[in-house]
Amino acid sequence: MKYLVLDTNVYLHYKDFEQVDWQSLVGDDVTICVPAVVLGEIDKHKDQNRGKIQKRAKKLSSRFYEIFLLNAETAIAVKEMDNPPSTAFDDTKYHKDINDDWIILSALHSSYDFSDIIIVSGDNGLLLKAKHSGLGFFKMPDDLRISEELSEEEKEIKKLKERLAKHEARLPQPLIEFENRTDHLVIHKPAFIDIRGQLDIYETQLKEEHPYRTDMNNVRWQTRSINRVADYNEKLDDYYKKKIELKRRQLEKELLDQRFVRIDFWLGNIGTSSLGETVVFITFPSNVALYDEDSKTSFTLEDPKEPLLNDSRDNIMENFASVLDYHDKEYEDIEMWDVDKMLDNHKLNYSSSKLVHNLCTKITTKEPIYVDLVQCGNFIVKWTVFDSELIEPVNGELHVIIEEANLNNQN
Repeated sequence: MKYLVLDTNVYLHYKDFEQVDWQSLVGDDVTICVPAVVLGEIDKHKDQNRGKIQKRAKKLSSRFYEIFLLNAETAIAVKEMDNPPSTAFDDTKYHKDINDDWIILSALHSSYDFSDIIIVSGDNGLLLKAKHSGLGFFKMPDDLRISEELSEEEKEIKKLKERLAKHEARLPQPLIEFENRTDHLVIHKPAFIDIRGQLDIYETQLKEEHPYRTDMNNVRWQTRSINRVADYNEKLDDYYKKKIELKRRQLEKELLDQRFVRIDFWLGNIGTSSLGETVVFITFPSNVALYDEDSKTSFTLEDPKEPLLNDSRDNIMENFASVLDYHDKEYEDIEMWDVDKMLDNHKLNYSSSKLVHNLCTKITTKEPIYVDLVQCGNFIVKWTVFDSELIEPVNGELHVIIEEANLNNQN
């Protein structure tokens, strides 16, 4: 005869204990021994749990009432097993707040021979404790585990979830992305031009190509010619100044064009139905300076012609006029960024209508938005989409990553 002490999980999660062929499993006649602590755990599940576990616990509690109080007939011998004496916990290996220890000690302090007691569980922890305590142990086979039958409440919840999933599957799903169709935009800082260095090179080349005049060979009326040369060199200084100023402004414009980068956004719909009336808000951090096309300043600079000096007596009047008046002057219009003309507003808004599934549209604001790579580092753009087809707004973030120029790779 073997005395089987079943863990609580065997009663709650496996085939009805009275319907299991225990003799085939353990190879001997058996008696089911039910510790008081197991009865208490089943009552707790009956009173505190919900769903199928509560239903199973109520059925077990009622069955044990019939067996132990009304002496109902059973398909297999079933006996109560008393709790261990309180002194059993003097052994520091066991603890009163651990139910598994109560089961082990109930078996150890029963009237049955240790060699005939078998702890039965689906929990490896309890079986290991049984082994270390000198008791037999048996793990319940998986094929005796009952299927996870849903309670009526769980079945209703499952149906509602399925209906909700079908509904959500037919909803639009707005999304804001960068032009590269991702939520990360990596901007590589260029190697900014060296204005001072390039101006020095330009000035040297300018003066080499247009040098001062120091003599006038084969010129009649020498006194007048000397005066004309001095006049020419004076005008040449003015020519240098204006050419260098024009070049400086051109280089400044080129540098600022390198610094300012346009940020474009796209509205997409990855849902399975069309968006309704959509309003998008895009918010930049307050510490990121924003600019648009109105942040540029326009001005006009003279592109001078070199003064003319001719040795020929026949062209004296022509040369004299050219020195004084700079015939056919030319001008260049320059439009460049003004770093002080930043925008006050850091929130953009955009409206759209009926954007269908799997399509996207560029978000067009009044003016394109630019950032200055010199004034900002990495930052996060937050967005919110309100749509008439959705109950709640949709929120998200976009990440702008500014990578420094790799000077080792520059020529």
